Amino acid sequence: MSEENVNEASDIDVLALDLTRVTGRFSRIAGRMAGTGYSLIAWRVLAELEQSGSARVSELALQQRVAQPSMTGLVQRLEGEGWVERRPDPEDGRAALVSVTAAGTAALDEYRRVAADRVRPHLAELSEFDRATLARAAELMQRLSERIDDPRV
Repeated sequence: MSEENVNEASDIDVLALDLTRVTGRFSRIAGRMAGTGYSLIAWRVLAELEQSGSARVSELALQQRVAQPSMTGLVQRLEGEGWVERRPDPEDGRAALVSVTAAGTAALDEYRRVAADRVRPHLAELSEFDRATLARAAELMQRLSERIDDPRV
């Protein structure tokens, strides 16, 4: 491998680490005040169900890297709020599928709105060029997310 290819690979490695670190931190900070009463995991579960459709509790636990009993408790709490519902899994009568409800989508929309309200004044302080750069970065992050999540890639 040429020195140029090594430097390019190194640059890509650094960028991948930086994006992972910075986007995770940004999400945690922006959402910190937005979701009082619920953990970031709760909001991530609602977002995952909104994006991907229904899932078993075991799948949600695996995705969020929590123990299944913890996820069961969270799903029960979200169900109590009317934000998710469970129905029998047609492929396995012993299991249930969890899906987000209209009320859960509304709660998630409000969480996102409050988080965006927290970010907005800081964006206003940036130059128009920097805001345009972030808008482009958001487009690229969306595209990257779709590629990373696509099982065919």
